[in-house]
Amino acid sequence: MLSVLPAAPAALPTVTFSRPKPRRERNPGAERILAEHLVETIGRHRLAGRAALLAGDLDTAFDELWTARQLEPDLDRLGATARAGLPADFELETDLAPLARALASRQHPRAADAWRRVLEDRPARSVQAEAAEWLARETLSTGDRRRALRILHAASALGHGTASAAFHAAYRQAGIDPPGAFSLYLAASRVDPGSARALDLRDPLSGLAWSDQDGRWWAREGQSGSAEASDHQAEALGRARDLAKSSRDQGWLLLAEGDHLAGPLGVRALGRNVRAGCTEAAEEDTFVRIRLAYEGAIDRLPDVAWPWYRLAELLAWAGFAERAEEHLAQAERRSLGGREAERSARPVLRALVKAGLGSGPDGLPTAARPFPAEPFGQQLGWRLRFR
Repeated sequence: MLSVLPAAPAALPTVTFSRPKPRRERNPGAERILAEHLVETIGRHRLAGRAALLAGDLDTAFDELWTARQLEPDLDRLGATARAGLPADFELETDLAPLARALASRQHPRAADAWRRVLEDRPARSVQAEAAEWLARETLSTGDRRRALRILHAASALGHGTASAAFHAAYRQAGIDPPGAFSLYLAASRVDPGSARALDLRDPLSGLAWSDQDGRWWAREGQSGSAEASDHQAEALGRARDLAKSSRDQGWLLLAEGDHLAGPLGVRALGRNVRAGCTEAAEEDTFVRIRLAYEGAIDRLPDVAWPWYRLAELLAWAGFAERAEEHLAQAERRSLGGREAERSARPVLRALVKAGLGSGPDGLPTAARPFPAEPFGQQLGWRLRFR
């Protein structure tokens, strides 16, 4: 006969109730006095900093103006009543751009730090582009070519572009094959953040996980401040745009831009809305941009079937059945690249168009939408045709 010891009584969880702390009431009078004190202190530091800047004492100017800038957030923490009493001509934010320009013109050691602090305030795009160009030159002088390339790409996205030949030369000096990087960027622009994490997709210019790295391209490791989310797809597409050198490169880029606008699920929902006439202005703009991107890719890639299939699918879902059939026939006569793409991708691409035309499986999973593995050169038959 087996015997067991009696089970020990289970300990009941102790529940404690705490009284909510009383909300601290604002004291308008004290906050008004504090606001007056802050305005006076900030104004004194600004005056001292600008006087030192005019006198050429750049270190003092940096310290004084940065101190004024650090005190300004304290005003935001005060109540509206206290802030209403600020002088009408009081600047809410110290402009550090003149200080950064003065430091940069003298090649001062603190110029890079000044530009980074300017960028933390998210100034106008023109000021960001100016800072990016200077930081790229400064980073390049230290020998960190890959980091300099990332900053140059950021400057290009802000409107201060660099010639594609110069980018190719800089990539080769950094030990990166430009055509290989171009192909990688096109592929990365089609990978959503979740898939990028699963694939451990890394930025070739930083070596970090691309979708999780700090979006502040100017920030150093360990730099304080709030990190920004990185849109690796848009960033990769912008870098591919900078590296596109030939007309054929532009065609592959336009194909990737159309795919990026269409999103991971394709053009099914957008096309149905266009067919039903219930699109909003933003959706109409997206539809036109996708169509122009695919048509531009067709012009620059006459032997490639990918843009023909894409445009046929778009027009099929939008209700342009006759045009979609014509584009599908053109796609069937062109190449998808290697044998693997011909074997696996062509049936899916054809089925996607047929689904839009209403003669195929409507439930075809668009999440498995195939993409070109890498750009490929013009086929020999097409070369001979154009001679």
